[in-house]
Parts: sequence; structure tokens; C-alpha cells
Amino acid sequence: MISAPKYLDFLQENNVNFFTGVPDSLLKEFCACVTNRVAKKDHIIASNEGAAIGLAIGHYLGSGNIPLVYLQNSGLGNIVNPLLSLASSEVYGIPMLIVIGWRGEPNVKDEPQHIHQGRVMQNMLEAMEIPSII
Repeated sequence: MISAPKYLDFLQENNVNFFTGVPDSLLKEFCACVTNRVAKKDHIIASNEGAAIGLAIGHYLGSGNIPLVYLQNSGLGNIVNPLLSLASSEVYGIPMLIVIGWRGEPNVKDEPQHIHQGRVMQNMLEAMEIPSII
């Protein structure tokens, strides 16, 4: 597991200073670290994942700095339109980091409602041509 404080330090050292998203239990340490160490104006908890992508796009357009969006993989459906219609390299080419909590990860015990989403998550990212690292 990545140390949340070390990861946040690394991000900030590389000029990633704006954070938005929908909290996820699998990302609770990272979310708590951001909440505790990042100024309120630079950390906005969004009402949904699509809104977080919109905030990230606005941040990049206004500052030129790459934002980070965090979410649970169940929110992937909410980010399809803003990612493909605005952020895509074929449209405005908005760079951003997206950290996704992987509920329903194959071969990891989880609640039944997460199994299907977890199984197809990587395929969804590939279909949207979003590069990913596990």
C-alpha cells in the first residue's frame, strides 16, 4: 500500500495541488490526508464524480496545473461524458490524474454489488482510452 502522506508529498512536489472527488472507503487514508494537509480552496469534495471532473477541467483551464480526481470505481459511469466530451485529447486535451478505489477487484472478497463493476473496470478504462496503472 502506498503511504498517503508520501504520495501527497510527491504530488505536491510535482505541482499537483488541486484535489477533488467523491470520498471512497478504500481511499480513506488518502482522502483524510488531503483534507488535513491541503487548503480548503484547493480541495473540493464534489457532489458526484462527473462534477469532480468538471471542477478538475475548470482548475486546469484557469491555472494550467494538473488536478487530481479521486473516486470509487462505481462512479466511472458518471465520468464518461465529461472525460470523453471535454477532457479527451481529441477535444480539449485536459490532463488530470484520476485515483480510483477498486471495489470488486477480482479475487478479492467484497460485497456482491461491487463484483460486476470491479470485474469490468479495467475494460471500461481501456475502452475510453484512459491509460492506467494498478
